[in-house]
Amino acid sequence: MLLWKPERLIGFPMEQKDIIIECAIRCFEKQGLHFTMQDIASELHIAKKTIYALFPGKDILLCAMLEKGYAGIHEDKRRILDSDLKTLDKIREVMIAMPAQYQLIDFRQLKLLEEKYPVVYEKLIGYLEADWEPVIELIENAKKEGLIRDVPISIIRSVFTASVESFIFSGTLEKENITFRDAMNQLIDILLSGIRKDHYEKD
Repeated sequence: MLLWKPERLIGFPMEQKDIIIECAIRCFEKQGLHFTMQDIASELHIAKKTIYALFPGKDILLCAMLEKGYAGIHEDKRRILDSDLKTLDKIREVMIAMPAQYQLIDFRQLKLLEEKYPVVYEKLIGYLEADWEPVIELIENAKKEGLIRDVPISIIRSVFTASVESFIFSGTLEKENITFRDAMNQLIDILLSGIRKDHYEKD
């Protein structure tokens, strides 16, 4: 059971907490879930007990890493949603912003995460599902405005998620010499062109 709560951080400088989390993210990028508290302590030249005072377990640290990453993503999405962009432009910008959350994840390690850190796994899945809420709302608004057809959101979601995972892990973009940003723009073009009502209406 996850016992850590934010109030545990009271009395500790936030800067120290952030430094440890950022170091843990770097270690994760290099070693995946196999990184250890000792790896962090060695890189930061601090005692492990300093880390454990803030994060009593690796699952707690992993949750903090997720929270930090998703906070930035949420802020970007909120900025887009509060902007004066038109509905279809908002859909495009929010969906392009979404892959940042997928780049925090090595999908090949999800099974290991579920087995070793089930609380972290549940938190991750919760983020992935909740982050679709603004997109769903925008798509529903676009339907009401008559901008897109009544395509099941589950299909849009499946196509989008599978494509992003492929971009990140298959090596296709590198082989084709396509940047991630360009690939995302092309993917959104395909999705929007495929569901725009006027694309299917004849003169």
